[in-house]
Amino acid sequence: MLSPSVAAYSVTLMSDNLHTMPLPRDRLAALVAAVPTEGFGAALLAHIRTAAEIANFGAFLVPDLRNPQPVLSVWSGRMSDYWFNLNARRITSHDALRRDFVDRILRAPPGGSVIDRWHPPADDPRAPIYARDGVIERVSVASRTGRGGIVSFYLRGAQSGWLTDTDLDRLRTVLPLAHELIGLRHRLVGTASATATGLRDRAVEPFVTLSPREAEVCDHAVRGISVAGTALELGISENSVRTLRKRAWRKLGIGSATALAALVLSDRG
Repeated sequence: MLSPSVAAYSVTLMSDNLHTMPLPRDRLAALVAAVPTEGFGAALLAHIRTAAEIANFGAFLVPDLRNPQPVLSVWSGRMSDYWFNLNARRITSHDALRRDFVDRILRAPPGGSVIDRWHPPADDPRAPIYARDGVIERVSVASRTGRGGIVSFYLRGAQSGWLTDTDLDRLRTVLPLAHELIGLRHRLVGTASATATGLRDRAVEPFVTLSPREAEVCDHAVRGISVAGTALELGISENSVRTLRKRAWRKLGIGSATALAALVLSDRG
């Protein structure tokens, strides 16, 4: 056992030698660290734009290729959440377009991905969407994951003009990594729609009736976070959390967090 004088000297010595320093983090490491955070979409888009100007990007998960029901997973860019989700609902409600997701995924080799460049012909159901939103072409990446797959897409705005060969070469160097990080995010946090907030943003009934704060409290409940934990994370009182829960439960026609989780998961696609 150390004597009091030796112990005091040891503490002083440790204090004298104790210093802090930032984690060594280059741009790529910072991007990987952002994968599970709310800022991932913006961080990834900024990285992609080092190769070429891209207006928006997004990704669809197809859990089962035998029964293709694409789910919007993550997105970011100039287009608002409302329009992005509205476009996604229109695209995924069309049988031929759902099949297009499957076809692109099936072209990807096992353990690899496939990149393609495309713009909609005049008779394509996506042409009016592209024209309205000022998009002229798309580069997409597809890969297989078990029974399903992921398709990520990167939209070029009309104001930027057509992609050049140089743009495409640069994108081919960054998009495989971007696509892989999107897949990693899905494995870590799931899809954006598998939350009360995601369903509210997509105007899915009855979640559309929730206020943003009510939806946020629901998201915490689905994750199994207690009233106290939710209050701490959101910076509000426990009574406020209980009140918000009661309002949300009433609007959704449920009586428990378990029922909420079942409702969210049944409406996620």
